[in-house]
Amino acid sequence: MPSDPETGSDDTETDATAIASVVEDYLLDKGKGRDGESGNYRRHAEREIDRFLDFLSDRPGSPTTFEKLSVADLREYARYLSRQGWAEGTVKNYYAHVSGFLGWASREGHLPANPAQRTRAKEPLPEDTGRKSGEQQAWSPKHREQLLSHVDERARGAVEAISDDPQAAIKACRNRALVNLLCFSGVRGAEILADADDDRRGRDGLRWSDLSLADNSLQVLAKKQRWDDRALPAPAVPSLKRLQQVLDPPSEDWPVFPSLSYATLVQDFSNSLLERGYDTEEIEEIRLEKVSEGNLSMIELCTEHGVAPSAMTTHGGRDVMKRLTDRAGIELDDDTHGYLAPHGARRAAGEVMVRKYGHGEAARLLDNSEQVVREHYSHIEAGELADLAAEAFEEAPQSDKQDSEE
Repeated sequence: MPSDPETGSDDTETDATAIASVVEDYLLDKGKGRDGESGNYRRHAEREIDRFLDFLSDRPGSPTTFEKLSVADLREYARYLSRQGWAEGTVKNYYAHVSGFLGWASREGHLPANPAQRTRAKEPLPEDTGRKSGEQQAWSPKHREQLLSHVDERARGAVEAISDDPQAAIKACRNRALVNLLCFSGVRGAEILADADDDRRGRDGLRWSDLSLADNSLQVLAKKQRWDDRALPAPAVPSLKRLQQVLDPPSEDWPVFPSLSYATLVQDFSNSLLERGYDTEEIEEIRLEKVSEGNLSMIELCTEHGVAPSAMTTHGGRDVMKRLTDRAGIELDDDTHGYLAPHGARRAAGEVMVRKYGHGEAARLLDNSEQVVREHYSHIEAGELADLAAEAFEEAPQSDKQDSEE
């Protein structure tokens, strides 16, 4: 009987073998495989298979055996990888490791076919733009300083006029803190902003309880689906402290970067009060009295009633960065984005660390393996080697120079 194109299984032969139970067998086989697969390849494969298994374990109803594994599961995994803000090549490389494992499982008889190679499974993967190391966006020092100067000026002016427009001050301070955190910490946008399709704690936006301003650290749900401590460099701290003062959140559960969309805040306010036993008419009366006919903004009304606003989403964060780039008068020769994207700040932070302290320290800041950092920033090493080579030839004996010219 033919295989089911969605599940990758057939009705005549199924395999209830647990997916996790054969990982070591696969890695052992790869260790005896082609040249190069016994070292880095094996380690990278193990890391990516672990990531895939963690992904499955975090989704209710996800399969644990090959029998239940479907094309839909791989499609969701491809979508998950594509949402992390990594470069196109990184996403496809990570997916390829999982596909290699499932291809091996198929040859071992655990699967009738490799579901990861189905067209439908691979559709969410990013298109390969052909960009290499050094071609992905990284904020330049000039643009970084231009943007930091702009958001600082806007925040200072808004705070001076806070009595006239408190929400404007909150918004300006929020945007400044966001730019500073992205710029100096190297965190992923997905680690501090909310995923509209994932309501898990850690994917619902950074909370004040996740920050330790005194210890210069923050906690995020990392790409490996575990909570990690990250460095909060000193230059980012003052803007966060000022935001906390201006926002004055009544609870540490409040998001650091709240949405200030009027419609979103109205919905947050209404839903919260409904849960407390208010009826729709009472809620509307409060809003009309305090906001429409009064002097409060919606974010102030939420604060007054202890209603936590929704966190800014990753999509909202990109929109904010587009507006800030434009208002700062920054012109980019970047056909892909056209604005200073959040992941460009992360990449720039990595470049600063690689040039100053090397790949190992950059990997620690970026929560990546040193091997991945070397791949992503190989253009830096190539440039340094070129300088060393030029210097070596400058110091070479004259005869060597003449020979090289010939």
